[in-house]
Amino acid sequence: MKKQGIRLSLLVWLAASAILAGPASAIPWPYTPFDQTHGLGNNYDEFQYYGSGSRYYHDGIDLVTPNTTTRTYSVSTGTITHETVNDPYYSGIMIGEPVAGGTGWLYWHITSTTWQYDVGDPVAVNAYIGTTAYWNPATFCHTHFNKVQGTGGYPWNWYIATDNPLTYLEPNTDPNAPVFETTYQGAKFAFRRNQATTVLDPTALSGDVDIISRIYDIVGMSQWKLNPWRIDYRIDGATQSVPFTNFVNFSGLKPDDATIGVVYSTQSPFTTQGDYNSRIYYFIVTNTDGDGVIESTDANQSWQTGNCSPGDYWVYVRAGDVGGNVVTDSMMCTIAGAVNVHVNLPETLHDFGGIPVGQTETWSMHIQNSGADWLSIRDITPSLVVFHAAPRHLYVPPSGDVSVNVTFTPAAVQVYLATLTISTNDASALQVVVNLQGRGLGVAGVGDDASAGAAMFGIAGVRPMSQRGVEVLYGLDQAGAAAIEVFDVTGRAIRTAAMCDAHAGAQTWTWNGRDNSGTRVASGVYFVRLRAGARTASAPCIIVR
Repeated sequence: MKKQGIRLSLLVWLAASAILAGPASAIPWPYTPFDQTHGLGNNYDEFQYYGSGSRYYHDGIDLVTPNTTTRTYSVSTGTITHETVNDPYYSGIMIGEPVAGGTGWLYWHITSTTWQYDVGDPVAVNAYIGTTAYWNPATFCHTHFNKVQGTGGYPWNWYIATDNPLTYLEPNTDPNAPVFETTYQGAKFAFRRNQATTVLDPTALSGDVDIISRIYDIVGMSQWKLNPWRIDYRIDGATQSVPFTNFVNFSGLKPDDATIGVVYSTQSPFTTQGDYNSRIYYFIVTNTDGDGVIESTDANQSWQTGNCSPGDYWVYVRAGDVGGNVVTDSMMCTIAGAVNVHVNLPETLHDFGGIPVGQTETWSMHIQNSGADWLSIRDITPSLVVFHAAPRHLYVPPSGDVSVNVTFTPAAVQVYLATLTISTNDASALQVVVNLQGRGLGVAGVGDDASAGAAMFGIAGVRPMSQRGVEVLYGLDQAGAAAIEVFDVTGRAIRTAAMCDAHAGAQTWTWNGRDNSGTRVASGVYFVRLRAGARTASAPCIIVR
């Protein structure tokens, strides 16, 4: 023993190791506080390339402390099974079972002059074992930490990386979920010919396709982007789908570095980068046979679009970290080929009426397809946040009908006019618009009849009346001369109704949708203005023919 420390008998070590045995055994962190998550600068199986040599998987995790050497502690009871002296940067020790092929833990970049033990010494859990070296190439300090199995007899000559040590460390409180970045030309994902460099148009896919997603994770240190722990993908079509399939779990034996191009794209324009200055990870998520194990034969896997019908498909990619955070992102794509679809909306104008502020009213909107193929509803987007539609994308069967729930939750006492834009794969109607209207009522409640309309001067609401035009609910706080005017979107007055001796209180005025000359106006948005003396109040309205 190099310095005074606690020496345990072999019997005590065997008893303690029996308690901690098994791959699910939790371990404390090798830094203090032991019961607190510490930041990582590199993750297990992370892509690494520093401009020369080969690209490789990082075979452990790096616990980083910027510009500060850090005391490192044993995460388990064990024996010093290996030491390498290669100061200033590459010294390290292993602690584990004192037998050939035993398992244990590796601690690297520990300055040898700070070591507390020799090979063969027993070590207790949480025992101080040495201090990190200052990593001059990048001006930080770190411990390279790994779950290992010894090789070359005992004492161990070297090791193989057997598992992701982050899955053993507890606690593992991680507030940062994985992040999806745009992959190509502003799109969520990219599509490439399988085992080739040809980038494909996502609106006209064909053949065997690789799907590429750009993702990173953070563990405690925002400046260091890492690979997430697990990635899955799913493809959803009208009649043909791929269920969530495990692309990779970054756990278990470290893969052969020769397979790194199976997991990470290394070909332009999707060139993965992993060094001190740049971290960009492009994952080829379809390179899997579904078992989560990285194998060279996984490069043959792809989305075989030739086995799928033409039309729209949704690709979902799901990424998770060891801390339990899971994030899913999605993108629509299209398999090339003609489709026979025709969208029809039985109702293109809906009035929710008066709804108390904060309450929600639901309308079941029907979408019909009179074509022979499945109609794709690509998105349903309301123009105001008080309206919401779900689901936002779906499929309508041939000669079928589906319903979408559209809700209205007024946030204030006012009239709301909005549009609901429905995007489809119907070439003759790529976008269809539904007009929505509703009004928020006060806490005390304002009924739909005119007598409960406006208690003070102003316009309480504008209600569509089908072919008859609109009904304006308004109020005057005093009797006298007043006028209601209607303007088109250019600001031109097209209809005026003068009231020489209007009474005070709530009342209505009906506009029949005609101008001052009696001509029917075109469908569209108009503005109603109430004027009494110098005071005015305005509200929009919609005419639908």
